[in-house]
Amino acid sequence: MSPQPSLQALLKPEAQEMLAHFSSLLNVRLGFFAPDGTEICIGGERPICTYCRMLRKTREQDCLALDRKMFAKARKAKRPFSYACHGGMTEAFVPVDLAGRRIGLVMVGQFRSVGQRPPECDANRLAAYELRPVFTPEQIDDMLSMLQLMVQSFTDRQLVTSAETDQIQLLLDRIHADPSETMTVKDAGVFTARSPSSIAHLFKKLTGRSIRQYQIEVKLAEADRLLRAFPTMAIKEIADRLGFEDPLYFSRLYRKHRGEPPSALRSHAVPDQA
Repeated sequence: MSPQPSLQALLKPEAQEMLAHFSSLLNVRLGFFAPDGTEICIGGERPICTYCRMLRKTREQDCLALDRKMFAKARKAKRPFSYACHGGMTEAFVPVDLAGRRIGLVMVGQFRSVGQRPPECDANRLAAYELRPVFTPEQIDDMLSMLQLMVQSFTDRQLVTSAETDQIQLLLDRIHADPSETMTVKDAGVFTARSPSSIAHLFKKLTGRSIRQYQIEVKLAEADRLLRAFPTMAIKEIADRLGFEDPLYFSRLYRKHRGEPPSALRSHAVPDQA
């Protein structure tokens, strides 16, 4: 069953290219999957190795059962892990989390660990087995550490997203684009085509703040900029620019969050040097 649209992770082209380079460098198959096991992207579109294709002709149900078991483990795992399969190969998973949610899994497959042996097989299958790359336990740990850093770069640079995070990003972009606008939860729901309660819950979950709290922070940050850039601008005009009809309310709000009135910022400012 396909994941719900709100949980479907999206991998941007730069991230797909990184997967392809990593896969080519180590001669391993590197795939990005939804938490339920739905394939989203395979690095370089690398196919399953010849040995595994040969093995699946007689043990496909065993392979599928192990995949289900390991995907279930990976959905709950707090860190990368590797495991041996019944074919004498090693595979691994790296969890992909965004805003505290498991949105995907990177699966690394079809390599050998030092000392592994295949089950009894004919010469052709053995030859295919021996073509797979071999890594020491230390090298496997290094591989997973590198992959974990790569996954972290995906999330830090927004190379992997979900439909939910994209909706919130659009909302954040709008808030930052015009600090004078005061958007209600109802407005945010209309903008994202979600119910007010749903968007309020999701916004708090992904940003740690309510929509109102976030907007206040953006408005006050813009107030700080205006106070520094235009020392002679009246407080009333700054309040107007930020969408506050009452300059006294703006001053009280500023003092509440900054611990001093807006005029105090000007006294702290360092004048430009000639």
